[in-house]
Amino acid sequence: MNYLTAAKKYEEELRAFKDDLHAHPEESFAEFRTTAKIRAAMEDLGAEIIDLGMETGVTAMLRGEREGSTVMLRADIDSVKLDNGCAHLCGHDLHTACLLGAAKVLFENRRRICGNVVFLFQPAEEFTAGAKALADHGLFEKLRPRALFGLHCRPEIAVGKAAVKEGALMARKSNFRITIHGVAGHAGMPHKYKDVIVAGAAVISALQTIVSRCADPLETLVCSISSIHSGNEENFPTDSLTMSGDIRSYSDEIHEMALGRLKEISSQVAAGYGCSAQVEITPKVPALRNSHHMSEIAYKAAAAAVGEENIVCPAPSLASEDFAVLAQHTDSFFYWLGTGTEGTENCPWHNPAFTTDDRAIVIGAALLAESAAQFLEKESAAKNFTLA
Repeated sequence: MNYLTAAKKYEEELRAFKDDLHAHPEESFAEFRTTAKIRAAMEDLGAEIIDLGMETGVTAMLRGEREGSTVMLRADIDSVKLDNGCAHLCGHDLHTACLLGAAKVLFENRRRICGNVVFLFQPAEEFTAGAKALADHGLFEKLRPRALFGLHCRPEIAVGKAAVKEGALMARKSNFRITIHGVAGHAGMPHKYKDVIVAGAAVISALQTIVSRCADPLETLVCSISSIHSGNEENFPTDSLTMSGDIRSYSDEIHEMALGRLKEISSQVAAGYGCSAQVEITPKVPALRNSHHMSEIAYKAAAAAVGEENIVCPAPSLASEDFAVLAQHTDSFFYWLGTGTEGTENCPWHNPAFTTDDRAIVIGAALLAESAAQFLEKESAAKNFTLA
């Protein structure tokens, strides 16, 4: 079965679907129009809608004509929140169209399916909260998938190619907020107040040593300060400063070390300036890793969808993906799908000029469909062998 050929029949329809989503972006947990559109499309295919009790997102199932395991395919549906609204600057509209395309070709060939395929249209990836919400609403207890596949567009990879990478692919992420408390006063009498601005500057500088002096230089670690808020009128030094940022790594051991040093450095450096520091850590997502077992299946599926000559294995990214939360519950694999156009500037995720080469939609649809089919065929063969 050639799923790429099958998907190409729906190319115009899938592009129109993606364009409609692109024109009507919705932020995390507010994807009401998007949800309604996806649900209608899946009901038209005859999919069984699974009610998980969530307001947004769609979970739908194809029950194959032969008994077998359950495999899940996932796409995220939200857009990037901006100061003045939101926009699809990360390709989630394309991911959604890819998954719809996979559903169309799998339903068209359901007689070949040995088992069940779950189509998971996930809300709130940009808030890195949607995957956890689905798990908390009983997704895995109700459906018990044996495997999970997903993909993300990658503008740095040319359209027509797919990345199959074993091991670490995307980073573990923890957010932090540091509040430095001092004593307010008058700018003309610096000896009578405890200056949180000076203390904050020293803390920011000292935190850079977490990467440069506390971590093995062969390990990958980022500690970023993304915002600083303090002060008001020029001659009224304030008594508090708040900064926020995140720590990212592939290694859990390095990550825990960095969190520990973040607390120690913030507290001790602030104390050196007569101030105190309160540190709040918010775990967001674990590192995303592809296992050897799932990588073998993914490689075979990608070879069928794009050809071995178009499979690439790039370096991992320190961006984070809440697919990793779902991956804690079952075997999984995550692809990068090439959406860049050769010979042009392809802006990265979240850039205002971000775009996708939509020729990738049918390729992504075929890749997801092949992944489900390859996994279910392998599961069926293994069970038959065991029973024999």
